[in-house]
Amino acid sequence: MDDFTKNYLRNLLMLIVFIVGMGLVIVGQKNIGAPGLGLMLLGLAMLIGLLWLHNRKYK
Repeated sequence: MDDFTKNYLRNLLMLIVFIVGMGLVIVGQKNIGAPGLGLMLLGLAMLIGLLWLHNRKYK
């Protein structure tokens, strides 16, 4: 696998994780109680993980 394909797949996977994380936060806001909070925390953890991956190469 060449470098272009590897970067493309990595960016595509990061975009999918971002969309899912944002979706979990939005859906979690609509649900009141512990399940909604759990969804929002899971989405937040996904977004923080993406931010950590992005900033790791600029350390």
